[in-house]
Order: sequence, then C-alpha cells, then structure tokens
Amino acid sequence: MRLYHDLAWLWPIVSPPAEYIVEAAQWRDIIRSRLPARVGAGMSTAGQGGRGSSGGAPSLLDLGCGGGHLLSHLTADFITEAVDLSPQMLEISRRLNPQTQHHIGDMRSIRLGRTFDVVAIHDAVNYMLTEDDLAAALATAVAHLNPGGLVMLAPDWLRDTFAGPKVIDWTRSDRAVDVTFIEYIADPDPADSTIESVFLFIINRDGRITVEQDRHISGMFAESVWRRLLAESGLSAELVATEGYEGGFGETLFVCRRADGR
Repeated sequence: MRLYHDLAWLWPIVSPPAEYIVEAAQWRDIIRSRLPARVGAGMSTAGQGGRGSSGGAPSLLDLGCGGGHLLSHLTADFITEAVDLSPQMLEISRRLNPQTQHHIGDMRSIRLGRTFDVVAIHDAVNYMLTEDDLAAALATAVAHLNPGGLVMLAPDWLRDTFAGPKVIDWTRSDRAVDVTFIEYIADPDPADSTIESVFLFIINRDGRITVEQDRHISGMFAESVWRRLLAESGLSAELVATEGYEGGFGETLFVCRRADGR
C-alpha cells in the first residue's frame, strides 16, 4: 500500500485536514451527548477546549490515526494519543498534532498499559480483513477503555448496503502541485470478507505530469457480523448514521460502550 509509504506525501493534498471538519464536529457532538457527565465535563460546548469541573479534558486514543487529519480537529477537546503502523503517516500526524503522543504499532496487538475515555478507530478499521482481525482490534479497544467510556468505529462500508463497482474522483491543489485522485472500488468475491480498491494519482508538478498507481484490499462485513463481534468483545453498540463523503462512504458509525455497564 504505497499511500502509506512512498506516496504518503500525497495524503495532505488529496485528503486535507479541512475536509474532516464536519465529521469531527459530528463526533464531538456524539461523544458529548453520550459520555457520562463526570467524564465529559472537560469538553467545551464550542469545541474549543477548556477544562470543566472534572479537572481536565477527556482522553482519547486514536488507533490507526493515519495522517491525523480527523484527530487535528479533536485535540482542542481531548487529551490525545495516537497509534499507526506507518512511520510516514505518523510523521505527518506529528507535524499536524504536536501536542499528541504518537506510537507506532498494530491496532490488533498494541497495549499501552493505560486507559482512555474514548477509543476511536476511524476508517483504518477497514484494514481488518478477517473476523479474527476485527475481533483483535476490538479487544485492543476494550483493553484501553476507561469505565463509562466510548468506543467509536467508522467502517467505510457495510456489506448489507454496498453496491459496486464505484468510481470516485476529485482534484486537489497544494502550491505547485495539482493531484487528481481516482479510486475504483469493487467486490470481486461477494462470498469473502474483502473489497478491493485501485487508486490512480495523476500528479501535475510544475507542469510535469506523472501517474502513480496503488492497490488496497480492505475488509467489509455485514452489520450482523459487526454486532456479533462487538457483543463477543463485551461491547453494546449503537449504529449512528453520519454525513458521509463524496461517493457515499463514511456514513456509518458504531458508538459502543461496555455491555456490563462499567
């Protein structure tokens, strides 16, 4: 997956932080409305930070933070830490979120030895290709969850509602670089738990045009599979419809808490 290695420099251009403002605001509202008052009191109602009667802002762990673009709109309201497998993407996030402690690691196995009020896995959860992968990521989330805390999971697609193939494209510019991004998404084998994307990056840098290609395999599970694995991990789940992105992805958010009420 070149986007997370030699092509990582393209990420802030093709998917800039400003495009996550709306989604981050939705997340803040959802968290604010569902965290117990004693936990969420440190959140400002305006989304600009501040300390409440709890003596501090809630803590948030971002598993699979990528370039930290969504996270950048949450750092004012949370004490944040972030995990990712890609050193290149972590470096992008470090520059954007210098107040956040970053860790390199796999969301299926990392253990930081402390817990958080919110554990978030944004679209990086798509890279859980099997039920065992997803169960391992959920176990990591639960292992890092404070009593009364929330787990947020945002898969791009559910098998129940995906209709493909799809083509998504847009063009973004950054100073002397124009990048047209084209993604072709298909489900070659509906009997398995994966979906395939082919990315094309048409790069115009100072009048010189080059084309780069990348290919990603992602996991895609039915809602019933999600709910079963969440229940087996000890989480109760609320499925929240959110405002998606161009192309129809990102409209699903599982908001979870410990099923035993802790």
